[in-house]
Parts: sequence; structure tokens; C-alpha cells
Amino acid sequence: MAGEHALSAGAAPSLHPAYRPDIDGLRAVAVGSVVIFHAFPEWFAGGFIGVDIFFVISGFLISLILFKNLEHGRFSIVDFYVRRVRRIFPALMTVMSLCLVTGWFVLFADEYKQLGKHLFGGSTFISNFLFWRESGYFDNSAETKPLLHLWSLAIEEQFYLFWPLLLAFVWKRRWGFLGIMGVIGLLSFGVNLYFIGHDQSAAFYSPLARFWELMIGGALAYINLHRQDLTRRYKNLQAWLGAALLVAGFALLDGARAFPGWWALLPSLGAFLLLSAGPGAWFNRRVLASKGMVALGLVSYPLYLWHWPLLAFATIIEGESAPAEWRAAAVLGALLLSWLTYRYIERPLRGSTRSRTVLVLLAINVAVGLGGLAIYLKGGFDERAINGKLDYLTQSDVFEGSRNSDGSCARFNGMEGVDEEVCLSNSAAPRTLFVGDSHVMALHSAIFSGDVKMPAMMVAGHACRVYPNLPYTPTHLLRWANNCTAIANEAIAVAGKLPSIDTVVISGAYPRGDLSQPSEYQQDGRTLSKREAFLSGYGALIEAFRKQGKKVVFMPDVPYLKLDPHACVNRFSDGQARDCAYTEAEHQALRRDYDAAVAALQRAHPDAVFFDPQGLFCPDGKCQAKLGEAYLYNDNQHISLAASRLLLAEMQRRGLLPAAQP
Repeated sequence: MAGEHALSAGAAPSLHPAYRPDIDGLRAVAVGSVVIFHAFPEWFAGGFIGVDIFFVISGFLISLILFKNLEHGRFSIVDFYVRRVRRIFPALMTVMSLCLVTGWFVLFADEYKQLGKHLFGGSTFISNFLFWRESGYFDNSAETKPLLHLWSLAIEEQFYLFWPLLLAFVWKRRWGFLGIMGVIGLLSFGVNLYFIGHDQSAAFYSPLARFWELMIGGALAYINLHRQDLTRRYKNLQAWLGAALLVAGFALLDGARAFPGWWALLPSLGAFLLLSAGPGAWFNRRVLASKGMVALGLVSYPLYLWHWPLLAFATIIEGESAPAEWRAAAVLGALLLSWLTYRYIERPLRGSTRSRTVLVLLAINVAVGLGGLAIYLKGGFDERAINGKLDYLTQSDVFEGSRNSDGSCARFNGMEGVDEEVCLSNSAAPRTLFVGDSHVMALHSAIFSGDVKMPAMMVAGHACRVYPNLPYTPTHLLRWANNCTAIANEAIAVAGKLPSIDTVVISGAYPRGDLSQPSEYQQDGRTLSKREAFLSGYGALIEAFRKQGKKVVFMPDVPYLKLDPHACVNRFSDGQARDCAYTEAEHQALRRDYDAAVAALQRAHPDAVFFDPQGLFCPDGKCQAKLGEAYLYNDNQHISLAASRLLLAEMQRRGLLPAAQP
């Protein structure tokens, strides 16, 4: 995506590839597909493969330059990175700097804190690792991360940390380039396939799972220089076959496919064949090298950088997916800004031969990175006036800590837990055990924070139905919800090992929609409906604790919001931008099947206590997003620290939980 243009000012002609307008046309295909996909995913679900096209183009052009320099004895790692700075930094620093400034006025503290982290990641080219680490159950929507698209640029630059050195090493020893590239490329492709079956986030963001795409371009560069016999024939056929592979990728791929995996061969081999066909092939000459395609390709890099922040900020400001006219305006704005950036920033600085230019660009990069780090360490500068509109965001995110194990169960209770379990404890003799999924983590958060003084323990799993009697086949595509049956049985074991526990609180997200639909669980060779699984699984859990002599309190799930609280606030004026809460009638209609299943569960287990929080959240026929000035939610379904305090206090008042301790 930020590969060298086929002719760069100041380069020795003999050491630089001749300009090929068809490559700019292929860049236009790549950036155009990505922009359309991001702006109108409902129109072009497979457009994300444009990034894979960029990877192959970049690997091809950069490797051509490296091979030529090596063969002429003019290879310099310093010169290589100086070129990269001139090529990448002018547009990148412009976009990142303006994101930093815009975020100060538009983003709430938690959002600005995250942007600060991403600014640091962008300046150090580790964005892919940051986004990989963030891709957990509570990761906020990709559409609200203005610098998310820098993951691909980071992978390119990580590739170019080792690729020039590897080529120089192989060149000195006169080893076979194609053989070395083939082995490394196959290993990278194998890592990609492994991750697809075990961790799709790793497959997407890991450089080890992506390097093979750049190496396809690198292999073609070597073939272009030394093994033209391999690709000399059937140039037109190569071009048409390459175009067909790209069309197939655009048509067949969408977010439901496990990507990259084998599917990434479609755009990668398609780009390989189009590049291999050369500028003389009819398709390349008449389509890719047409004036409009070349013009778009010339600004492809700044357009890639500009389009996503504009779309992301539009989504953030609107509070949900921005209207089509906003997205269209963002695309047009990105086109204008990309041309201005190319004409007045990128081209003049890239053509500069003064060393001072590189030093200034590096200094700006350091300043932006340190600025982002300061924003992150300062918690997004919660003293800014905009943060007063969301009260709980001006405090530390207690819920973030309460949804991750911290070793306290091992320290206090000698419990090591099982895979994917979240275990928290504040006492060697806890009296209350909280069991469930992330919703019980949110309920427990006021105990974790110390706001509610209660000796307690929590055993939970993200996105887990804690059904101890219902095994299932995990996908392992995500890093959670693969071991829920074991977590449920671990909770039962913990309650049995700790006689101090006299009360167990069970809660979890409600299964939505028609509960007569089949679930992922089977019993006696028959697939259970969601309702049957709910009654069987929670019934088994309740009875296991009752057999241990524990008091069981089952708390049905809280009402949900229509939108995240961030979207309920007008960022630019006082007052609430939109009504985020459901009416009580809407709430009851949404979960009619669930409420009926809860009632059936209560009838089947009369010894358990059922505590319904709906009355606290929906007084006077209207469910509330706020109680006074305090928001009741962290997002559209997980309750806030204030709501945790409210619910726990009410449960204590009713005698369902032990009284608070001093």
C-alpha cells in the first residue's frame, strides 16, 4: 500500500524499475475496493481483499529495487529506510496529527485514551499487535477506531525490517532466492492456516500469517529479473485470469468467511498474475493503465490513510452507523484531501534529497507517538469539558479489571482455575459466589472495586452459557466461549471446596429471539432447542448448588439499551441526542420467550430465589439509561459500576446477600 512508485525522483534510473501505469491502475482497484467496502459494506462485502492486493504490489516493487541494488553493489540499508521515511511519513504524519487534534474536541476520555494508544502504535508500526490484543470480547466496534486501518501498514514495515537483510544475506552466499522465498512463504502460509483454525484474530493481524502475501510479490520480482522464462508466455491469458481471480474474491468473500486462510489466495494470485502479465497485456494496457485508473492509483496511499478516519469520526459523532449521505461525503472528502496531500505534501517531500527533510519527518513521528503515549497515560485527559456528559467515563474503568483474572483466586483460595475462566476473590473465606458470563462480571464490579464490602468470589467465562451438563463442540475461532462446560463445573467444584460460601448468585446474558430454534447443545443424540438448553443447563447448575446446601439466587438479565451510552449524548451541545432506552413494553416484547423460559425455570426450581432487576431499571413504564446523573450501563447491555452498586444494595436490602461489612 505504501510501496514505492515505479519511478521515484532522485533515483538512479538503472537501479529503479521503469514506470508502469498499469500498477497504478491495480492500486486503484485495491484502494477503491477497500474504500467502497468501508463506506458501503452492504454494497461490496468482499472489498476488504484490496489490502491483500496492496501487499503483493508492495512486495513486488520493493523487492525489484532491492534486487537491482544488490546486483549493482549499491545496496544500503540506511538508504532503503531513508526512502521508506520519505515515502510513508509525509501523508501518515499529516493524518495522524489531525486525528490527534480532532480527538481532543470530539472524543470522550475512554475513546481518546484508546486513540492515544493507537497513535503510539501507528508511530512505532506496531498497530497490528495492538489491535490483535484488543480483539477480545469487549473490544469496541471497529467502526469507532479512527486508526484501525494502520494495521496493514504496520505489517508492511515489519516485513521490511527483515526482508532487505535476508535478501542481502542470501545474495552474499549465492543461495537460490526462489527456494529460500518458497520455504519462508510456505511456512508463513502454514501459520496462516493454523491460526484460521485456532485464532482468527491472530490470522488477520499476525505478521507471520501475512508475510507470504508480500513474498509472492517478492518472488515475482526475482522472476521478472532472472526467470522470465517462467512467465513469458500467454501474457493476455495471465491478465484475464488474474482479473477473474480478483472478481471471484470480490464476489465470494464477505465477513462470514474465515479470512485470510485459503481464501486469501484469490486476491494474492490475482494480483501476481496481473503484475506478471506486464504493461503490454490488453487488460493492463486498456483498463488498468487508463487515465482515470492511473489518477486514482497515484493518490491511493493518502486516500487509504484519509478515508477511514473520516468514516470513523462520522460514526462516532452520529452514535451509530452514519447515514449513507454522510458516508458518501466522507469518501468525497477523502478524495479531495488525498489529492491535496499528494500534490502539496507527499510529492514535494518524497522528492526532496535533503537529509534535513528525513530528520524533520522522524522528529514529527516521535512527537506524534509521544503525544499519543501521553494521552494514553493521562487516561484521555478526563478534565476536558466533554467528559462531564458521561459521568462514569471520568473515572477509571473498574469494569475492565473486573472482567479479567488477577491471580486473587490462587492467592486467597488456592484455586488455579481452568482455561478461559475469569476468577476473582477478595477473601480466604468468601460467603458469596457469583457465577455466569460477562454480565455477572458487571454485577460483581462494585465488589471488585471495593465500593461494596462483601467477602465474595466470582467464577465466570466470557460469552458462556454455564451449563454443567451440556457439552458442545467449540470452534476455537475466538479466544473465549470454548470451555464453558468446564467453567460451569469448576464453579460447582469451587462451591464444594469452600464451606464458607453460603450463597451463589447466577446471572447471564439472555438468549435472544425465538428460543424454539436449535441450540449448539445435544442431549441423548438430539439437538436441544435454545429453550430446552436454557432449562436443562441452568436447572442442572441450580440443583448442583442446592445439593451442596447453598442458597441460590438467580438474577434474570437486565434490560438492554438500544445504543451504547456514548451514542446517547450530543457531543457538541447540552442535552441527550437520542432516546437510547426501550419502553417497558418494547423491552417485554424483545424478551418474551426469555421471560417465559425464566418463569418455567422458576417453577421447576422453587427452592431457588429469583430476583428480577427490571423494576429498578424500568420505573413508570419506561426503562432508564440513567438514574439521576449516573449512567446505568457501560455499553448497551453490561451494567455500570453505579448500577452494580444499586443492584447489590437492593439484594442486600431484601436479605438475598450478606450485609455489607465495615
